[in-house]
Amino acid sequence: MIIMILAALTMIPIFGLWGFFELKHIVKKEYIIESPDIPESLDGKKLALISDQHGIFQGEDNKRVFDILDNVSPDLIVIAGDMVNGRGKHELRYVSRFLKRTSKYDVPVIYTFGNHEEKMHKHHPRAYKRLKRIAKARSILLNNRAYCPKDMQDVMFVGLNLPLEMYHAHDEENLIYRRTKRIIRRYDEKYNGSTTDPASDKRYKILIAHDPEHLKKYSESGYNLCLSGHLHGGIIRIPFLGGLVTPRFQFFHKVSKGYFETGKMKTVVSGGVGWHDIPLRIFNKPEIPVIIFKRTTN
Repeated sequence: MIIMILAALTMIPIFGLWGFFELKHIVKKEYIIESPDIPESLDGKKLALISDQHGIFQGEDNKRVFDILDNVSPDLIVIAGDMVNGRGKHELRYVSRFLKRTSKYDVPVIYTFGNHEEKMHKHHPRAYKRLKRIAKARSILLNNRAYCPKDMQDVMFVGLNLPLEMYHAHDEENLIYRRTKRIIRRYDEKYNGSTTDPASDKRYKILIAHDPEHLKKYSESGYNLCLSGHLHGGIIRIPFLGGLVTPRFQFFHKVSKGYFETGKMKTVVSGGVGWHDIPLRIFNKPEIPVIIFKRTTN
């Protein structure tokens, strides 16, 4: 027993040091999404997914993040929420600088808020207003809005921004279905002059939803692909078992990081770039998923 206790006490600082080492070693994780539903305009395109930065710098001025983006040369960049911790106006400089640097790629940079942006909304409303102004000026801000890139009119991005209480509740009232259908209807009425019949809508629809805990509801709402984050990969990854614990203290959550299929919908959940409160990631390096789209024949 004493030997086991001593061994455990010895391993704790070793794992702690390893976790600290991993915090600074961001990696690229590549996913190939293949489907006959992918339109020609999206075929071969690369999308870089960034989430859960929490104001953390990966190297000086986020050099490690931009080294990966330089290497990838993405056609699209999606920021799936929690760029900030939501604790005040001092975080706005981080957002402004990061989005300014993404402009050098001259590609659509799409940003949808997560729960920590919503915490800023609740606790620091003036800072939140400035955050929205910065995001609108330097990215395509999709908070309950839709967007079709100019050269990809058969591809639609829908940014779903959920209220804070939905991060701790089931969607008993079909809020997700009703909200996302309303987003698409408003887009069509504004840009197409009429509402597209869902039965004949052939657009490839990509949902950006920070919280992956509602995947079944997202799938039922008719999306081809969902991009999420939020769960930090389970913080500690255990081989063959997955993420140990989420930021909400859920153990061995099934969708904390990786690729999943729910009905006809495919999902990529990012393990995130940063962390908050506790600087710890074990066997769970910060990551930027890169999605490569491939159109297949029926």
